[in-house]
Amino acid sequence: MRSIFTSDVGLRECFIAFSVERKGSFRDEAEEAVRRLLEEAGGDILVFVRFHVSDVSNQQVVLEEVARKLGCLIAVVGQAPTNRSHLAVEAYALSGGIVAYCEAESRIRVLLDNYELLYFNKAGLASTGSYDQMSEEFLHAQGVLGAFGGTIKDNLQRTWIYCRDIDNNYEGLVVARRELFEQQDLNQDTHYIASTGIEGMSHPWDRLVRMDGFALFGHQQEQIDYMSAPDYLSPTHFYGVTFERGTRIVYGDRSKFYISGTASIDGEGKVMFVQDVAKQTHRVVDNVNALLERHCGALSDLKVAVVYLRDPADSDVVESVLRERLPQSLPRIMVYGSVCRPEWLVEMEAVGVNGVGDSRFKDFV
Repeated sequence: MRSIFTSDVGLRECFIAFSVERKGSFRDEAEEAVRRLLEEAGGDILVFVRFHVSDVSNQQVVLEEVARKLGCLIAVVGQAPTNRSHLAVEAYALSGGIVAYCEAESRIRVLLDNYELLYFNKAGLASTGSYDQMSEEFLHAQGVLGAFGGTIKDNLQRTWIYCRDIDNNYEGLVVARRELFEQQDLNQDTHYIASTGIEGMSHPWDRLVRMDGFALFGHQQEQIDYMSAPDYLSPTHFYGVTFERGTRIVYGDRSKFYISGTASIDGEGKVMFVQDVAKQTHRVVDNVNALLERHCGALSDLKVAVVYLRDPADSDVVESVLRERLPQSLPRIMVYGSVCRPEWLVEMEAVGVNGVGDSRFKDFV
């Protein structure tokens, strides 16, 4: 499925998400995914594609070979789709811009009239252990942004962090990120970065952490609105982690909402509805809705979503709630990925766009 946002003056944005039907071989499925991506993009420029796969150790090499024809930045994460397929896909495409893809550096720049977008990741890590690997990922991000005149504090808008065996390795990730943020003057009094931190396997097997990042250049800091809904979700520093609940970026012709991984949490940072996955799913949607409504958005503005389950056996129950609560036209996928607390059974992240802009700022064009 795909969803489109257009405005009278700005670029068309295309958001894609689907699972691939099982075929004779994984290569066949990868080829089908690439064919369908190109079809869904409909002539727009693919910028970033993330593949969620059932066996990353055996499938990543095949995917990288097959997906090279897409000409965009790709990411591969080991998170099996809950519908028992081998492969699920999410992607972002634009109707214009000058694209500079550097496969060797694992980054893609999109040069627009008024802004520059940068998506990046890191092909390999030299360090071991979740603390050192998280540190290496953020130092790499610092170097990539610095090469284009940016910083983590001013330009990095969204991260996606995947952690192998999150129950045992998350703490090292959290500590490394917090320490680096402190060095960058990122704290509860300034701001953090919108993020998802979730279970996900990488290739090779000893890569415990991998990160994808999105950065924006050419904006004013007043365009960045860090999202909160304190009656529903506590600030993350209440329980020792350092990310924003979401980030709204306001352009002249639109607003974009990057909703971080959101679970069943309350305003004091406590897990709600322990062992009840249906109620947890309702609370997840309530929390996302609260974030959006407090920042000039609504659930109807969502353009793509990824849902993570700790236990794939819960997929039918969760799907029933999502079908009831979310827009029917919303492209979304559901994959296996444990949340950072064992009591959380489900988490959702999303991207939204609407036409609520601000004439003080330049259009997204």
